[in-house]
Amino acid sequence: SNLVIVHSTGVYSHSVSWCQCPGAEKARHLHLMKARLFPASIARPRSAFTFDVLDNFLIDALECKTSAMSFYQKLRRFTNNAFPDTIPDRYRELMRVSRIWRDLVNRKRFGFGHDTERSPGPGDLALYCPACPQPGINLPTSWRYDYEEWLVMRRYVVDGNFTAQHMKMKIPEDDVSLADGKGYMVTEGPYQAHIDDSKSTCSNHRAVNATNIQRSNLRATGVGATACARHGCFVPHAVVDFQKGERHMNMDYSICNAVKYTPEHIGSTLIIYDVACQWSIHFAERVDQSYHLSLPEGTEILPAVGKFHLSAHKLQCFPRFSLNFMTGARHIDGEILETLWAPFNKISPTARSMSLAHRKEVLDDHMRDSNWKKMVGIGKS
Repeated sequence: SNLVIVHSTGVYSHSVSWCQCPGAEKARHLHLMKARLFPASIARPRSAFTFDVLDNFLIDALECKTSAMSFYQKLRRFTNNAFPDTIPDRYRELMRVSRIWRDLVNRKRFGFGHDTERSPGPGDLALYCPACPQPGINLPTSWRYDYEEWLVMRRYVVDGNFTAQHMKMKIPEDDVSLADGKGYMVTEGPYQAHIDDSKSTCSNHRAVNATNIQRSNLRATGVGATACARHGCFVPHAVVDFQKGERHMNMDYSICNAVKYTPEHIGSTLIIYDVACQWSIHFAERVDQSYHLSLPEGTEILPAVGKFHLSAHKLQCFPRFSLNFMTGARHIDGEILETLWAPFNKISPTARSMSLAHRKEVLDDHMRDSNWKKMVGIGKS
């Protein structure tokens, strides 16, 4: 039979004779996998991608923000630059296979590749900041007695991004998720239940009244995230979608998930948010009244405003929410999440029209890569 093989050097068509030896695998897709070829289908494979080209695509997408269409067009031109249209079109197959490949690679890297009895839970396929306080990982067992409370205080910065929009799907029931809630984006079901049960009665900030809140073709008008304020690492399972701009009920969910992420409770948490002066007023009440929001017992939330945004607030906000006057805040500006949005925005146009599940997987992958580069580049202390 004829088989189209996509490699990092081009697209090739080969005649293949399947092994008929006694005791050989009957499933043809397993023959291909043993030859380091990933089939585009299982029953009667007609196309396959080499492991190398799939790895190249993932790195290109992460580092160069290359779309699947641009990547495949590059391969067609490698094969025949004069007449690339004569090369078989396997763009759809690349989209499907690359999603599966990405999920398999992540599961393998996080210890779930060969474990069939244990499935990853929320945030299990994500990297966390290696330098932020984590009991049992980078703190001694006697940390509660050895250190003052302000020294191990968690410091988070919260912000929204209105570039990472998502269009409504034509057939949402056909969408299949491979890693819902396993990375940095929250699990869809519980989050939607929280949104449906929440009613916002707060006074909106200008960020809430963004110009895109009335766009009827958008399922999500942006995303909100929580990251560590000192090192700029995204917190796993704490990135949410906006429905109509940046509302308190969206950020409440992100912040509560971020505070609960570490397995052992740390008493106080510094939350740096552009509108912390408004958000913090009824935050405790909103948590108490919600079935979907919770905080560890004894958690103390210290609201603050980033130094750049604080200059646009009223004078009364300066002594109360300035990082300069908070014990344990250290020398941080509270705006590091703004720097993380810059590379993130390069993939937003591509992810805008993807399916919900595919978009989440792509955003998770880029946030995971951002944290990975922070981890390997962090200095020794």
